[in-house]
Amino acid sequence: MVRSPNLQPNQVAFRVPPSCNKFDIHSYLTNIYGVNIQEVRTMNYATTYKKGRNRKMEPTQSAYKKAIVTLDEPFHYPKESEWCKSELELGKLQSKVAGRKLNGWRVRAPEEDRVRMKEINDERMAQAEKAQKK
Repeated sequence: MVRSPNLQPNQVAFRVPPSCNKFDIHSYLTNIYGVNIQEVRTMNYATTYKKGRNRKMEPTQSAYKKAIVTLDEPFHYPKESEWCKSELELGKLQSKVAGRKLNGWRVRAPEEDRVRMKEINDERMAQAEKAQKK
């Protein structure tokens, strides 16, 4: 499921494999989740390529299909959980560090990034300890 802010309240966007057709998407959502569907629209996106170091074209993103499904009643996205937000933030900070290494910059991250990474790791450790006690 893709969060798209510019859709109507009764529309939902999904990323599906290119081999799925509208009928497959409609029957899957109707039979598995029991929702009433008015319309299914699909868009195909091609594989994107980038020229690598050895001058060969390397795929950066595989092909996919985006389906916009119109429902009978308004759809409300579930709230993102706290662990999901912290995982995303930690991943962004770690990818910054990895990018600096690849660019030949100094490996040590700025102070604010190091402090935030430590806070996130401490939160994760506290949550793991709570889960073990239960």
